[in-house]
Amino acid sequence: MRVLFQHLRDSKNIGDAVCSPFDYFDWGDAQAKDLRTPSPDYDVGVYGGGKIFGGLASGPGVNHAPGVTHIAWGVGTRQTLPWSLKYYRSRKMCTLVGSRDWGDKRYDFAPCPTCMSPLFDSPPAPKHKVVFYCHGGKTTQQNIEIPDGIPQLSNNCTSLEDALSFIASGETVVSNSYHGVYWALLMGRKTICIPFSKKFYGYRLTPHFATPANWQTEIDNGKSYPEMLELMRSATLAFKTKVDAQIDRKRAQAL
Repeated sequence: MRVLFQHLRDSKNIGDAVCSPFDYFDWGDAQAKDLRTPSPDYDVGVYGGGKIFGGLASGPGVNHAPGVTHIAWGVGTRQTLPWSLKYYRSRKMCTLVGSRDWGDKRYDFAPCPTCMSPLFDSPPAPKHKVVFYCHGGKTTQQNIEIPDGIPQLSNNCTSLEDALSFIASGETVVSNSYHGVYWALLMGRKTICIPFSKKFYGYRLTPHFATPANWQTEIDNGKSYPEMLELMRSATLAFKTKVDAQIDRKRAQAL
């Protein structure tokens, strides 16, 4: 029986590249690949996280053969419109859906599993009063100006280690990246979010929200939650129990 994890694994956006549960638990002989490339046959597909749920049913890597078990984990489920055919198709396809969006009662809550990385266990002490972790594709579009004195890093960086080391270096973290905000909250840093879509309004504990025009005057209002990491890890382990049950059920059917 073959288990295959798929997400945007080859993305330049480090949040997308490292957000699969494949990388944080022992899955035996399971494999992981980019969702956008054709897949070999498999019996259980685990998809996510990230903003892929809307296009999941039509993804080129999805095996639609009869009997395949499909599981979405840590995906964004907030729709732009009240009803969406493509989201409906993805919901219908999946046996189990874990949404990273707190409050979406249609699904189990399953936050991004990057929270399980041991890099969050003992983050280094801050070095700067403020840092800006920016979305490489949206910052210019949002007309966000970052003063020269504030350290900044794009989410198109080389590794999770680099991203987290940078975020940890700030007492207050300002970000317009979904994962930048999430990771800052996990570290208990004072966090300010500059949103550009609905996906930023589903965090379990909310950051302080600002706009491209006023964020510099909002720096003293960042919100921090020392309990965030434990909440996210507990929710992740609870959802993993349900995923394990689905895999075990499929394995028993194959015997």
